[in-house]
Amino acid sequence: MAKLLATIVFCNLFLSCISNTTQKGANKSNVHENQHIQEEQSDLKHKAEQLKKAYKRLSSSSFKMFEQQYFDSFPSSFVLLNGLFGYTDKEPMGADFQPGPLYDESLIYIEAFFKLEEIEKTMYYNRIIDISSNGKWYADGVSHFKHGMQAKLKADIESFCELLKKRTDKEIKGFWFFYFDGPHPPKKMPAELYELKQKNQRVYRLMQESFKEVL
Repeated sequence: MAKLLATIVFCNLFLSCISNTTQKGANKSNVHENQHIQEEQSDLKHKAEQLKKAYKRLSSSSFKMFEQQYFDSFPSSFVLLNGLFGYTDKEPMGADFQPGPLYDESLIYIEAFFKLEEIEKTMYYNRIIDISSNGKWYADGVSHFKHGMQAKLKADIESFCELLKKRTDKEIKGFWFFYFDGPHPPKKMPAELYELKQKNQRVYRLMQESFKEVL
């Protein structure tokens, strides 16, 4: 009986230690996660301020040098683009709606980006591809960017094709997925994109695959 009681006491102590260790680990993980979120939010606010200053210089001066400064301050990835101009919930004004620091002003900053004229073309188009290759449709800011990238591509399909063919299959498919993604994707391939078949078979094939995935 004594041995049995000792065993029970030992087991209870052992389980208690495990429970305390697990709880401490969970608490530590939550602290790290909260710190990470705070750091991300602080970084977004800093980048938002940088872009605001660059936009102010761009819009108040005719000096072309400010175009490059604005371009350098503009997001270089979809994550950052959505972090500044988008929101975290699936729908605006949903229960968990958390807009980015420039959500309400997203249109003016995105329009300014697509009106830049002095940026070297390859650098400019590659930035658009970098952002789009990991993109997915959201309303408002992200949607504004998508319309801008579509217009740029339609105006210079050949140059975009030359740059896309240097990318990985994943990047190419991601670019086209974003191009077609939306609440009302086209039911048929846009006629102007068929010319890609003659320019690069790989880019054309991956574009078709992405189009089917969106549908």
